[in-house]
Amino acid sequence: MPSEKTRLNKHEAITQAASEMFLAEGFERVTLDQIAQRAGVSKQTIYSHFTDKEALFKAICTELTERLTIPLRKSAAEGDLRSTLTRLGEDALAMMLHPASLDLHRLVMSAAVRFPELGHVAYEAGAMRMIKDLSTLLVQRSRIGDGLAKPLDDEQARILAEQFIGMLRGFHQVRGLLSIQPATPAGRSAYVRACVDLLLRGA
Repeated sequence: MPSEKTRLNKHEAITQAASEMFLAEGFERVTLDQIAQRAGVSKQTIYSHFTDKEALFKAICTELTERLTIPLRKSAAEGDLRSTLTRLGEDALAMMLHPASLDLHRLVMSAAVRFPELGHVAYEAGAMRMIKDLSTLLVQRSRIGDGLAKPLDDEQARILAEQFIGMLRGFHQVRGLLSIQPATPAGRSAYVRACVDLLLRGA
């Protein structure tokens, strides 16, 4: 039987090859045979890790989003709400503009028309998770009076979280997707601080 390390190495080789090919060619045009050849494994090996091409795509979306959002989960660990939101906002905006994130976004948007489930997976792993984590943070901080005038219920916190993440995304991501010159780091920081001000005033 193959060792766990060997299995993990093959899993990584498959997802790496598939990621590169999906981003270069699009989901529909890439075949499992091509992925197997690039990864240096058999097609049967791919099936031993993933049930089909859609399952492989979903795993890639989840794994990439997991890596990209690690800074966001670290950002919420300490500090008052204003500083936490500012740090989280800067990390989130940097994540949205990361080349791998922009590539993933383009790929999902192109595939989701014919394969809606792929869009659902990407949304649940990315935006929905961010909204859920931020909502939880806002509810917790509101109950101790940290930066918020009154306690929030779950629905109020969810709306604020969606508004905040939507503000962060703004036109920064649109410009990134269209390969337009991004804002400077100082400009992004000032923008994030303005978003935090709006959220705390509105709450």
